Amino acid sequence: MRFTSRAVTVAALALSLSAPAFGAAQASGNNWKTLSTIEGGKIQACKVATTKTGPWKIKLRVDATRAKSRVNGAAYVMKGTDALTHWKSGWVTKGHVSKAGAVKLPRGAAYTLNAGIGTSAMGNGGTFAARQIRGC
Repeated sequence: MRFTSRAVTVAALALSLSAPAFGAAQASGNNWKTLSTIEGGKIQACKVATTKTGPWKIKLRVDATRAKSRVNGAAYVMKGTDALTHWKSGWVTKGHVSKAGAVKLPRGAAYTLNAGIGTSAMGNGGTFAARQIRGC
């Protein structure tokens, strides 16, 4: 009986010590903007300037922590109707967050980011200018 109460005390102490660190890490992380949602899953992005005049580095991820099923995300850098580069998350299991990926979005009105999220049966997305994506 003593071993069980010690184990519970140690586990509770470990949890209380790790919870503030996790919260602090989340607070100091990227400032994600949700671009599109489906079934509780989200594709999110934020931007970082590479130089004063150079392209934006757009960081992307799929957040499936509240998704009803697995989801996947994709983003394409477009110049008019031409796709210049892309990123795909692969399938993200409900309850998880994908690894962050990135694309370079050149500055100027001619360039946009098409981003979407989908399940195995449907999808949702949109087109975004750099000014619509918040800084990381």
